[in-house]
Order: sequence, then structure tokens, then C-alpha cells
Amino acid sequence: MRLSVVFKQVVTLLFFLSFSFLVPALYSFLYQDGLTEYFLFPLVFMGALYFLAFQIKIPKNDISVKEAILIVVLVWFLFPALSAMCYMETGAIKSFPDAYFESVSGFTTTGASILTNIEALPKSVLLWRSTTHWIGGLGFVVFSLSILPAIGAGGAQLIRFESSKAVEEKILPKVKEVAKAILIAYSFLTVAEVVLLKLAGMNLYEAVTHTFGTVATGGFSTKNASVGAFHSPLVETIIAVFMLLGASNLALYYRAFKKRSIRYFFSYPEVKSLFIIALIMTFFFTAVLYSEGYYSSLLQALRYAFFQVSTAISTTGFASTDYSNWPPVLLALIMILSLIGASSGSTAGGIKQFRFLVLGKTAYGELKKTVHPRLIYRVNLGGKPLEISTLNAIWAFVSIYFSLTVLFGLIISLSGYDLITSFSASIACITSLGPGLGKVGPAGNFAFFSSFDKLLLSVEMLLGRLEVFPILAVFIPYFWKD
Repeated sequence: MRLSVVFKQVVTLLFFLSFSFLVPALYSFLYQDGLTEYFLFPLVFMGALYFLAFQIKIPKNDISVKEAILIVVLVWFLFPALSAMCYMETGAIKSFPDAYFESVSGFTTTGASILTNIEALPKSVLLWRSTTHWIGGLGFVVFSLSILPAIGAGGAQLIRFESSKAVEEKILPKVKEVAKAILIAYSFLTVAEVVLLKLAGMNLYEAVTHTFGTVATGGFSTKNASVGAFHSPLVETIIAVFMLLGASNLALYYRAFKKRSIRYFFSYPEVKSLFIIALIMTFFFTAVLYSEGYYSSLLQALRYAFFQVSTAISTTGFASTDYSNWPPVLLALIMILSLIGASSGSTAGGIKQFRFLVLGKTAYGELKKTVHPRLIYRVNLGGKPLEISTLNAIWAFVSIYFSLTVLFGLIISLSGYDLITSFSASIACITSLGPGLGKVGPAGNFAFFSSFDKLLLSVEMLLGRLEVFPILAVFIPYFWKD
């Protein structure tokens, strides 16, 4: 482990990421809200550090897997701190725990918030808040498609892009290859949604900020009532569709385009299961809401059901209505859908579709083995057999994921909060859903938690976003052995 190399790469990444502060800085300058200098400070600060780090010489493209893991973990923990500093300097958020929580929530595309009156904040601050979603979503997808396969993180080696071979010791060439494809697909979805939302009646500012939250499956809105504030079925439908598109493997868009085949996109097992589950759940939610009299018309029930199913399974966190008074079975399903999550290689959180597909196939194989004890079965996904090491990694990931969810829920409950609030907050943070149930429901927020609890939930958001293993790996002695 060469810490000098890690330091240089972390500073370099933070410096280039800091250029994103130019987005709110430019907006602030154009509209003269007096906050421009505060948005420029992180860039200047990181520029000075970059000048010092640049003196460290390292061989080109010579970064090991362990160094890459540590670099990624440090960047994800430190960049929100820069953003938190910015929130505090602008006066939008007063305390560091609050500012760090809001920043982590943005970059992890969680969408949980401590803000009680969003509309009272300067537009440049809200633009930055939404921009953190877009940057975090892009950063996570590149990470999940390039670095996770190299460490076999819970079966992430299933993810491949233009190659069936996992990255071994050289990380950078793979990152560049993946990043190019992802950026093309991500940018296309972004531009397309901005145009459609503009045509649907949003102004450009609202269209951009909500697109950032949608494509990144984040959930930050510029309105206290979230998407419901626009009272527009068309806007809700556009956002719901793009939440599902953002929840699909972004690399597949590029490959489907290259192959000139939309069938290729929908033939991918994860994408297929994502849309099938979303369709079935939409019909079920609609039937329950309409039959129990929550909405007067079937079309209205379908409108809210489709949106909420899309936001749950994509772990986005937008809300078109206060669903906290819906039947308990639907509230439970919202939490379950967020735990299942969407496709690997997407901006969404959760355990991911492919892991549940593999677990289901494994369980079915074991059931058959009960009848025929000598049966030897193979688990296939997408026509390819999976190795035992992959299956073991998936079981380990799911076990640790649920254990952490329960552990954080229990720790939060020690502060005296009810179990629904505590455990739904834990689920909402580790899955990157954002809003939960109880006090952290769609009409609530996370402001009432103590500073310790907010920092704890921030760590949980990062654990969920980085798929658990990379962060935990840094804390085991074996990681530091050469």
C-alpha cells in the first residue's frame, strides 16, 4: 500500500470534482445572490492541495486494486465534507452534522433531508443540492462497473462491459472505458428529461434540478411537497418513467445503441425483472388504493400507484402525495421494494435485482436437491453459469446488508425513537430510498435526529452506496498487508 499514491489520487479526484462547484457559482453570479465566492472556495482550496500533491511522481496507470478501494472510500467520505463546508459558508445549514448529512445524502443519491423549509433557501444552494445527486449517481455507476468487479463485491463480478474478464491489477484503463460509455448514456437521459419536463410546463430551473434528482435516482426537490407540488399528472408520469430508466443498467443503453437493438436492452435479466415487478406492483397498488376508497377514480389511483412504485423500486425518494396514510400492506411493500432495489450498474440503491435472481435460483436448486439428494445443479444468469465463489459472495453480501440494516436500526432506536421510525430510517438510508415511514415519512424529515444519529446515518448511507464491502474491507488488518 503506497499511501503517497493514494494521497495524490484522492487530492486529484477531489480537485477535479470541485469543478462541479462552478455550476452553482455561475448561477449565483448570473442572478447576483451574493453567494458566488462561497461556491468557489472549495475549488480554490483543493487547487492549492492539488499543486502540492502534483509533486508526487507515480508510474502511469500503476494503481493496485487495494489502492483503488482506499481512494474511492476516502473520496466518498471527504467530498461531502467539502460540500458541507459550502452549505455552512452560505448560511443555508448551520451545523456540520446537518450539513454533512445533507451532503452525503446528495452524493449517495439517497434524498433524505434535514431541511424543514426547502423553498426558503437560495436557488443557487438548491441547484448545488441537486447537482450533488447528478455527480454522485455518475460516480457510483463508474465505480460499480469498473472497481467492484475487481474485488468481487457480493457478486458484482457479474457486471461486465465489453469484456468477460474482471479487472485485476490495473484499474485506470477500465475506468476510462466504462466512464465514456456511462457518460454518454447518462447525458442522453439527462438532456431528454430536461426537454420533456420543459415541454410539460416546468421552467428550465425546475426541469434541470428535478432531472438531476430523477436520472440519478436521488429525490431532492426544490419544493417542500416534492413533485406533488406541481399537481401535474404529465410531469409525474415523465419523472416516473425516467426513474425506471435511471434504475436500469446504464451500460446497456450504450451497448443496445451500438447493436441497434432495443430487444437487447429488455432481454437483460435484471432489466426484465425490474419492469415486470414494477408493472405487477403498480397494478396491485392501484387495485388496493381504488378498492379501499383512497381515490375516487381508477385513473387517479393508477397515477399515484405508478409514481410511488417507480420511486420505491428505483430508490429515488420523490413523492407525488403523502402516502403515509396508505394501507399498511402498501407501506410494507414500499420498504421491501427499496430493499430489492433496481439493476446493477444503475444509479439506484438496494440489494439489486441480480442478487435476488441468483438467490431465488439457488433456493430453487436446493429445493430440488431435497427431493434428489445427489442432484448437482448450476445457477445460470443470462445464460451464463455462475461460479461457487460468486454465489458465496452474494450470500455474504445479503447477510451483511441485512445485519447492518438491523444494527443501525437498533442503535437509532436507543435514542428513544419508535421502531417504525428507527428501522425505516435505517432501511431508507442504506438502500438510498430517502424518505421512510413514521417521523421520516414523505411529510417529515431527518431534522429531529441528534447530531450523533445524523453522522451515524451518514455512514450507513455511504455503506449502502458503496455496496458495503469496500468500506468494511478498509477496516480489516488483511487489507493493509502487502
